[in-house]
Amino acid sequence: MSYVPPHLRNFSAGKTTTLNSDGAAADYFSSKLSSHQSRIHCNGELDKSSSNGYSNSSRRSSVNYSTASRTAIPDPEFPQWKPSERVLRLKSEQIEEIRLRLNVDVNVAPGSSSAPAPIESFPDMCLHPSIMKDIEKHGYTAPTSIQAQSMPVALSGRDLLGCAETGSGKTAAFSIPMIQVANFISMSYCESVSVHCLAQQPLQRGDGPLALVLAPTRELAQQIEKEVTAFSLSLDSFKTAIVVGGTNISEQRSELRAGVHIVVATPGRLIDHLQQGNTSLCRISFVVLDEADRMLDMGFEPQIREVMRNLPEKHQTLLFSATMPTEIEALAQDYLTNPVRIKVGKVSSPTANVSQILEKVPENDKIDRLLDLLVEEAAQSERSGHPFPLTIVFVERKTKCDEVAEALTQQGLLATALHGGRSQSEREAALRDFRHGPINILVATDVASRGLDVTGVGHVINLDLPKTMEDYVHRIGRTGRAGSTGRATSFYTDRDMYLVAQIRRAIADIGSGNDVTFAMGKTARRKEREAAAAEKEARSTLSKLSLVESAVNVEDKYRHMITPAMIKKEGAADDAWDD
Repeated sequence: MSYVPPHLRNFSAGKTTTLNSDGAAADYFSSKLSSHQSRIHCNGELDKSSSNGYSNSSRRSSVNYSTASRTAIPDPEFPQWKPSERVLRLKSEQIEEIRLRLNVDVNVAPGSSSAPAPIESFPDMCLHPSIMKDIEKHGYTAPTSIQAQSMPVALSGRDLLGCAETGSGKTAAFSIPMIQVANFISMSYCESVSVHCLAQQPLQRGDGPLALVLAPTRELAQQIEKEVTAFSLSLDSFKTAIVVGGTNISEQRSELRAGVHIVVATPGRLIDHLQQGNTSLCRISFVVLDEADRMLDMGFEPQIREVMRNLPEKHQTLLFSATMPTEIEALAQDYLTNPVRIKVGKVSSPTANVSQILEKVPENDKIDRLLDLLVEEAAQSERSGHPFPLTIVFVERKTKCDEVAEALTQQGLLATALHGGRSQSEREAALRDFRHGPINILVATDVASRGLDVTGVGHVINLDLPKTMEDYVHRIGRTGRAGSTGRATSFYTDRDMYLVAQIRRAIADIGSGNDVTFAMGKTARRKEREAAAAEKEARSTLSKLSLVESAVNVEDKYRHMITPAMIKKEGAADDAWDD
């Protein structure tokens, strides 16, 4: 059954809705839900004629949602935000000059009002004094490019579609406006800092959160929740909760039922809590979809759409992604209203501040070559007196991940493994030890390739290259973040030649100052894999033809003259074709 939010179940105090025998609601629902893209009947079934086309027949059945925690849910109101007078006085030419300097590209839909001007200092954003205090405590002196343009858009109440290269500060770009909005909505006071007096009811026990962030992985969700907490430390009674799988659901249940302002969640676990009645979406006014492309890659699109179509009609949506495939465009078209589109830098391209090295290594020699490389690097660090650079080694499979980590440890290197087969506590411990010591080498699968922000990663090594260029960009994006420099070393074999050719082209384009562009998303990656397979098949066919053409035909009566050394046993060339 689909989740039916409380604001649709109990639409006014003191008024009841009658249900017929099959659970269909009275006329209210048909009129109320006409504004939604897909209708949800009172019996919880999704209308088969829904434009999204998702069926919930395979989803676990939910409990009865006939009662809500409050008889009347207050409509969300958004603070009337204004920047400083200095920003308001900026002329259009000055605004374009700032965007050019920040390398920011801004677009709005035809007929929409122009986007707010970028703001290059936090004081000019007129944020809550407590938030400003936490920003200073966090060590932020000036906004990054994505923050300078995204935060004014978010604070002004506009929907936003943000795309920026990795390590650009996207998390703070949505966290700070989200805290500002959630804090004002949750309290009833007159604020002197460019914000009108709000008469909202405070958060009560049993209420759902005021803001929601959806993220693809547990690690990224934890990272976001940590950032949100850091920027709200000085706010009295401001509560956040993290809702992810692999942890105790009863503790999450208690936290949600007690009432929290912001929930950071993975889609699957959030749906579990909604179906159990532990929380609701009725007071959500601010929604963030972070690393949305990754969530779609992981198959979370049905859950995302389930959440989005059950939100209150009045809400603000921010969608952030490191890539912008066609699937993201479709999601934005469905759930964002006239969004301001912001792009910073060369999105989804290998950054110029990461030096990239490609090295051909036979499959069976990869681990030995890795050990030689890292042992030599450790010796150089010891001789120079510099600390060993934080290093991430990417491998293809979980089993190989553990194998490589063990081999590095046996060589006296401080390494640990991170992959989906480890428990949540083990993954948290691995990340903690890598961030804060003593571990300086993290051997990981692609679970660590997106969104994971570890300060100071100096070297990324692809022991196994990924299948697509997009995944390669995300991997090497773990280093060279926020303007720093980094290195990326990739081992490859003959089977990787298609991707290697793309990487070499990208490196050449970066060196010549050209933009690097390539298709992204599920459809693009499928076509890329098909092209790689076709190229591999063509090479194999060409090799076989060349062998046939170069063979010498020997008549039977002369065959005795061939020396035994010229006759190869069956299977002698197997290794040459092993890919």
